[in-house]
Parts: sequence; C-alpha cells; structure tokens
Amino acid sequence: MSIIFVSCEKVIDIDLNEAEPRLVVEGAITLDNLPNAVRLSTSGDFFTGKGIAPVNDAVVEISASNGQIETLKNIGSGIYLTQKITGTANTNYTLNITYNNNNYTASDTLPMQVNIEDVTYSISEFGNSGPNGDEFANHYDFFCKFKDQGGKRNYYLLQIKLNGEPVEGRRGKYSLLSDEYSNGQMINYPFFGVGANDNDTISIELSAIGHATYDYFRTLNDAISQGGMGSTPYNPISNVSNNALGYFGTFTFDSKSIIVEPL
Repeated sequence: MSIIFVSCEKVIDIDLNEAEPRLVVEGAITLDNLPNAVRLSTSGDFFTGKGIAPVNDAVVEISASNGQIETLKNIGSGIYLTQKITGTANTNYTLNITYNNNNYTASDTLPMQVNIEDVTYSISEFGNSGPNGDEFANHYDFFCKFKDQGGKRNYYLLQIKLNGEPVEGRRGKYSLLSDEYSNGQMINYPFFGVGANDNDTISIELSAIGHATYDYFRTLNDAISQGGMGSTPYNPISNVSNNALGYFGTFTFDSKSIIVEPL
C-alpha cells in the first residue's frame, strides 16, 4: 500500500498482509490545488499478491461544508479526480464512496496555510563523526522555523531531504508534530543526524495537516516501527468507515531549500 500526497508527490510505503480483500482509500484535499485525487484499490495477501487490484467501478463524491459537491471522474488505475473542488482553509470535506453495494465515508478539515519562515543549521553538539566514520557527516543540525497559528490544536508533518533524497530518521522518513505545548508560538523544529556535508543541498517540507491525517500517519509511524523491531506490522487507524483501509485527509504544503556552507 502506498500513500500519495498528489500535489507534492509524497509517497510513503507500508506492507499490508490481508487475507480478505478490503477497500483501500488513499486521498487528500490540498489548499488551492486542482485536481485533487482519490485512489481506490482492494487489499490483498502481501505474500501472494492475490486480491490487490485497482477499483474503477465505484461512485466517488466529495462534498464541502461551504456547499461545494462533486462526483469525481475516474481516469483509470483506480484514480478519481476532482474537476471543480479546490481546497479552502477551515473547510470540512467529506468523502462518500459507493462500491459493491457498500457505502464508505470519511471527513477531515483543511487547516490554514503555514509557511516556513527560515531553515538554519548549526554545528552539532554530538560530534563530527558520522555512522560510517566519515569525518564531516552529522556535523550539522538543521532547524525549520515556522509560526503556529494559535486558538486551536494544529498538526504538522515534516520531512527533510538531503540532495533530493528523504533522510531516514529514528522513526521513519517523516516527523509528526502537534502544537499541544506550543500553541500560537514560533516553532524551531530540529533535525539531528542528517549526515550532511559542506555544499550539500538540504530541503525541508512542511505540511499543515488535519486531525484525521495526523492520526493516520501517527499510527503508520508506530506500525512501521513495530515491524522494524520484529513485530508484525498492523494497519494504521483509518478515518474511512465500514472497515476500509487507508485514509482521506487534508493538508497544506510549503518547502524551503538551502546549500550547506562551512561554519
């Protein structure tokens, strides 16, 4: 199963071992983006691949709390696209799917846009030697500075890339953050152990995400971590009804890149 953020081509993979096929939903509404996409497939047995297939004969509809409603167009490979609905901040979006005489629903609220104010770096306090003994790897710590919007709980997904490739951190290729202890404050989120050398390009991506999206990726992180420790990976929390897998979420997106210069 792969989770796709369509507008920024963010892909995160997790293996699922499902004996009985279930509907898998992968979709998101993004700020000011057109088209938005929903991808449908059936799950299957991870070891044999049996049962895994795109779903092209469903009726997929998205409605918004601002009165917008649209039936999505199927373009093949299980992908359904909006042609009218674009993401608007502070708007709730509901997905309704009819497939095999079953109904599936999910909803999430699109947050306000949050932009990166600055990306900085400093010499690491943990020494200059990388995991392979290279002299300068892990020499720098990186920081993503952005302003949390106060007044309500907000959620974020962050990812750092080294020369265009995601950096594998302690718990995967992305980080999650809620503003439980930083509501309305300036946040300077740290990335340690990146392994960057002088003249490398560092890119940081920041997504403000809805609560349902946060819950999904939080438990996806846990599932991947448990699997990496020898336990059986379990399915992340889904906000889609009727025992479906996957999620339907909302997010905004911003990114900023710098070139590492010697300090």
